[in-house]
Amino acid sequence: MFRNYLKITGRNLWRNPGYSFINIFGLAAGLACCILILLFVQHEFSYDRFHEKGERIFRVAQQRPTSGAAEYWAVTSPAMAGTLTQEFPEVTAATTVAETFNPLLSLGDQYYEEQGILADTAFLDIFTFPLVQGNPETSLASPNSIVLTESLARKIFGEEDPMGRTLIYQDQHPHIVTGIMADVPETSHLTFSYVLPAASNQNYRECVSREPWNNNGWYTYVELAGGATTGQLEGKMYAYIEKNLADRRPEDRMTFFLQSLNDIHLPSRNILTFPFEKSGNQQYVYLFLAIGFAILLLACINYTNLAVARSIRRAQEVGMRKVAGARQGQLMAQFIGESVMMTFLALVLALVLAHLLLPFFSHLVERPLRMDYLDNPLLLPGMLTLTLLVGLLSGSYPAFLLTSLRPIQALAGKQGRRKAGFRLQPVLIVGQYAVSIALVVGSLVIYRQMQLVQNRDLGYNREHVLTVEVRDPGLSRHYASIREELLQDSRIITIAYSKNLPTSVLTTQNMFDYEGSNGKLLSTRTTSIDYDFLDIYGISVIAGRGFSRRFGTDTLGAPVALINETTAKALGWTPEEAVGKEFGYSDGRGRRTVLGVVSDFHYNSIHRAIDPLVLTLDREPAGYISARVSAQNLPGTVELFEQKVRQFTHYPFEYQFLDDSFDQLYKRDIRLGEMFGFFTLLAILIASLGLFGLAAYTSELRMKEIGVRKVLGANVSSIIRLLSKDYLKLVVFGFVIATPIAWYAMNKWLENFTYRVAIEWWIFALAGLLSVLVALLTVSFQSVKAALMNPVKSL
Repeated sequence: MFRNYLKITGRNLWRNPGYSFINIFGLAAGLACCILILLFVQHEFSYDRFHEKGERIFRVAQQRPTSGAAEYWAVTSPAMAGTLTQEFPEVTAATTVAETFNPLLSLGDQYYEEQGILADTAFLDIFTFPLVQGNPETSLASPNSIVLTESLARKIFGEEDPMGRTLIYQDQHPHIVTGIMADVPETSHLTFSYVLPAASNQNYRECVSREPWNNNGWYTYVELAGGATTGQLEGKMYAYIEKNLADRRPEDRMTFFLQSLNDIHLPSRNILTFPFEKSGNQQYVYLFLAIGFAILLLACINYTNLAVARSIRRAQEVGMRKVAGARQGQLMAQFIGESVMMTFLALVLALVLAHLLLPFFSHLVERPLRMDYLDNPLLLPGMLTLTLLVGLLSGSYPAFLLTSLRPIQALAGKQGRRKAGFRLQPVLIVGQYAVSIALVVGSLVIYRQMQLVQNRDLGYNREHVLTVEVRDPGLSRHYASIREELLQDSRIITIAYSKNLPTSVLTTQNMFDYEGSNGKLLSTRTTSIDYDFLDIYGISVIAGRGFSRRFGTDTLGAPVALINETTAKALGWTPEEAVGKEFGYSDGRGRRTVLGVVSDFHYNSIHRAIDPLVLTLDREPAGYISARVSAQNLPGTVELFEQKVRQFTHYPFEYQFLDDSFDQLYKRDIRLGEMFGFFTLLAILIASLGLFGLAAYTSELRMKEIGVRKVLGANVSSIIRLLSKDYLKLVVFGFVIATPIAWYAMNKWLENFTYRVAIEWWIFALAGLLSVLVALLTVSFQSVKAALMNPVKSL
């Protein structure tokens, strides 16, 4: 029986090549798109699942009070881990982790810039990062030890045994290799190539002896005891803070909570973290998943529509089989079997398309996706199950429709219950175009929002600014010499240093004791700059003055500061009133006098509103060197910069223009726009492909009608209108359904931006017009072909 069904399926495919191509290609496109998206979704949800104790590992985060809404930070004090293990029996173990800054290792005259982490001795016990050499209990016990990953060990030492060898960290600190770790999996939110003992860090040693609630800058992870719950521990931590910090103002007390290890990569709330951590976006993952299944559904609808249209041709076949004794169950099995076979043929083509598109798709989502059938045991069974479900979904209704025909009606050529199938077709077409139009609207809104981001006045000039990160302390010490030499070249206009670039200011300090505060605190962003920073970026001073070398009081580390307009407003001052006022830092850094007020500028992405900002003069260059350069001969300018910088550092020379740093802020949104555009084109293609096939069959069914009309005097244009108007009505209905759905969805997405475009009426009009034109072109081809046919042949 199966062989017979297979032969019938093959004959039908061979006799109807156009129908077969449309069905197989449509299903293949939908399957390929769904496979790629499912690979991405699987990758995102697989982060940190390899840790044996993963279900009991949590990261301590904190909610900090601000002048507006609460902020969530993933960092705590280095002393937090010790306090938790000593004071709370719910905590079995705790570890402290931080990023290594200025990560340069050297062996002899060879230098290696690799990302590492600082961690205490409990790190290898809590997390599953197995050592292939060394003892995990003692590898991080000594402050001068270091644990390398296998890849880094091979890169530095080749085939030699690295154990016991000495590496120099930051050109001055020797560390002995005490362990070799298996490479960190790609699905780890922590990314590093080596581990240094936390005790080797001076900041760590100083902070662990202080109270565990300040000096935030380290990650704290805890392993909970069996039976302990996060609610229990969070409640005890709150009570502990209330008891031990009773002398603090309520608005100055932080609230700690536990974040599950499985919640870190796709956080359920916006938690600020260090840049070296891999982070995803849960909303985008679910959005892509919905789009993938929507496109696959479009492909299934295509198959159903075409199968229903072909039911007229196969009605007599069904009638003959029933007269010959075939039961309805046997006929349904045949037609569903044909659908499943066709879907598996589509799967073969889908795999070819998926392999071809995988590099492009991986670039879009910035993930190393692979179709590895051996390492990913769920891949092949998942694809086969998905294909089977698609085949059943696509073929069930046409099979039921055909097999429910009565033999007499089928052999007599009467439609009978087939009319129900044709009543379903308009609904399916409306659904197809509703999805397509919604995707078109989404693409237009995302494009306009990205144009707003790119063209909005940020309050500073980001054109032709070359930036170099200062990672080597030696480079800081020679900054004055570098600056003097570079300014002798006419291509270098101005040079300045700053702790942060204008695109990313994250450091938080709390101000207090300002005039008129009435006991309230103001949380601000604080960063340090030098005298020329405002000139380089074109930031204007609207009251008072900026830092200047002409004033002897403006010395490095002087107790003076600049504030932005938002800070002045938050303190209840006009810009002019703010000049000369004093404020103090809550961490004991002393009091400062306001020299001037600078105009507001966006020092983070425009997802966020402009917060209060304080600018100070730093004691020494640290962070970034910025240079405004001439637009002419930029490669020569970069070469000159590299030549001067390399004289004072062994670090690899890495530079970036501020435009590139700015683009990094919106990379995720730009990628979303690109992917949305890609999926939109694919959805329109699949919908149009199905409409094309359906129009072809409809024209064929009405061939005699068209011939009669032409004999009676109908012209070509009237016949085209006759065949096209019904489909255009369906597209209009799809537009009506898509409009409110797209409006709601894009409004929710725009809520992520403080500054956003309006969703105007013409966006929907343009999306509807585009869909009508595509549908008209699709249907018109078949309509014109039918209208131009000789009526003698039709009749």
